[in-house]
Amino acid sequence: MRARTKARTIFFLCAIEVLALGFSLSSAQAQKIRIAVSNPDMSFLSGGVAKFKGFFAEEGLEAELIQMNANVSVAALASGNIDYNLILQSVVTANLRGLPLKVAGILIERPNHAIVVHPSIQKFAELKGKKIAISSFGSLVDILARLTSVHFKLDPKNDIQFVAAGSSSARVAQLQSGVVQAAFVTPPGNLRAEAAGFKTLLSVGDLFAFPVNGIGVHEQKLKNNRDEVKKVTRALLRANRFILDNPKGAIKILSQWGRSTPEVAEEAYQFSAKNYSRNLLVSKPTLEKVLESTRWNVESKKNVTIEDVFELSLVREILKEMGETPK
Repeated sequence: MRARTKARTIFFLCAIEVLALGFSLSSAQAQKIRIAVSNPDMSFLSGGVAKFKGFFAEEGLEAELIQMNANVSVAALASGNIDYNLILQSVVTANLRGLPLKVAGILIERPNHAIVVHPSIQKFAELKGKKIAISSFGSLVDILARLTSVHFKLDPKNDIQFVAAGSSSARVAQLQSGVVQAAFVTPPGNLRAEAAGFKTLLSVGDLFAFPVNGIGVHEQKLKNNRDEVKKVTRALLRANRFILDNPKGAIKILSQWGRSTPEVAEEAYQFSAKNYSRNLLVSKPTLEKVLESTRWNVESKKNVTIEDVFELSLVREILKEMGETPK
């Protein structure tokens, strides 16, 4: 009897050691990656969901999400200090300037941006001759503001004066002080403006398609470590589908990650979720629009093509493996 009990004890202890060894090996094998985001908000929720739902971990990746501004993120990606950059426009701009960076997938296919104005303004045409707050010249917000002006038949050079005001909060502050009459912001900036007595005039994403976030990666990593890039892309694809198909789960992660109330997170989700890409792909004309508008602010010495900037073959490969036909 004692011998049997002793044998069981030894077996139990061995089993624990095997399990512990398994966990140790699993942890040791996890590939650490560093990913740049601008903010822990709705615009970068793909990264937050992929991390906190465990999609990165299921690919054998240990992801660290690092908050950076656009310029710093590009320099960090080019130098190898980070592995991926979800701030798409900064990657596109850097590519046109000659840096060896590419976009491996589109996370958000339409702008999350809103135009907030004084309640007396009823339509965009009324902003002719007025001042509009943007983040900085040459930025994504600058490009979207100019495209929106053209959409409403206004000349962005002569009909409107753009004011570089910094963050969304700073833009709303300029609106409150009367320095500008409108501001381009992203959630929850529009909610803050509404709470201060202003109104959301329109959502830029309702006007036209224009990718605002994606998977930026160094050309060398695409060439030498495609397997890792594929894992990251697959995890972010799963994250996007979770965001689109599981509102409650996405809102919960957004609230916790962004440290906002559930109510604010839900409003941001309702405003922006529709702009997320289900397949991480967009049309060729849309990609051409990105390049064309980026050239407004960048002098490129070579004729850069879509293929020079966007390397979307891994997305198509993943979709085919899932039994889907890439569009």
